[in-house]
Amino acid sequence: MVLTKHVTRVLGAVLLGLLLSHNVLEAAPRIIPVWPHLDIPISQRQPRINRIGVLLAPVRWPELTCYPAPANNNTGTAVIICPGGGYVSEWVPQEGVAPAKWFNHIGVNCYILRYRLPNGKLPPSGVPWPLQDVRRAVQIVRAHAKQWHINPQHVGVMGFSAGGSVASLAGVHWLPGNPDANDPLNRFSTRPNFLVLCYPVISMMPGITHPGSHDALLGQHPPRDVEQYFSSELNVTALTPPAFICFAHDDPLVPTANSIRFYKALRKNGIPVELRMFKRGGHGFGLGRPGTGTVKWPKQCQRWLQKLHFLPRKLH
Repeated sequence: MVLTKHVTRVLGAVLLGLLLSHNVLEAAPRIIPVWPHLDIPISQRQPRINRIGVLLAPVRWPELTCYPAPANNNTGTAVIICPGGGYVSEWVPQEGVAPAKWFNHIGVNCYILRYRLPNGKLPPSGVPWPLQDVRRAVQIVRAHAKQWHINPQHVGVMGFSAGGSVASLAGVHWLPGNPDANDPLNRFSTRPNFLVLCYPVISMMPGITHPGSHDALLGQHPPRDVEQYFSSELNVTALTPPAFICFAHDDPLVPTANSIRFYKALRKNGIPVELRMFKRGGHGFGLGRPGTGTVKWPKQCQRWLQKLHFLPRKLH
């Protein structure tokens, strides 16, 4: 009996040690509401999630999930990640968590944005919910820059597929900070310092856009001027942030013209931009599809960020 109790205590101590081990049990990431005072019933704040962790419509309670860089490897650079899903779902595991953990490895603080899905129509303000949410996310990160050990001039936005539409819209339709604003967050600019766009939906113009994303964001028959306004390639200016763009030539869903036209518009306006086109990889390759050149893009993006001095030349 005594031996049994001793063994039990020993096993209990070992189990506790394992549970407390960083390598076995990671602390749950912190979640921050994007709009804490948004008047939404509690029953509607939790999205439906399928068995592989993909968020399904509707998402009515936008949140930022924080993946800070390790303290001994924090470069001060931050990126807000917008997963894709055709504006009807959000592929958080592959296009949120996976890139967040990879960029943590090179010292980048990551914040996965669970943005509201538009449901095929614009809100009364005329500003799509996803654009409202990504703008606010940039302001939240900048407002906490000192607390989170972030350089407020090194805050980027990354987007995959339709999340690339969200990211690119943040880059072309940003708002300057108002130092006299009553809302403290509105004193910060919503302009990202850089964009990372992976197989992005950029255009809302017929023949170029991804039809599903177009209809989910704007509806089936929006006015032409609305389509033009939310086509990022048509709204680039000299103040649009620099961008890294990657896609696969054999993408069966999003026409390659989306990436190429945005690249050309940036070049025309003298904006630093790097375009990486891979022969194979299809759509939705996330950090890269094994056996294709798409696995190279994270390292290529790292070198681009270093070249633009968003990351140091030498990383820990």
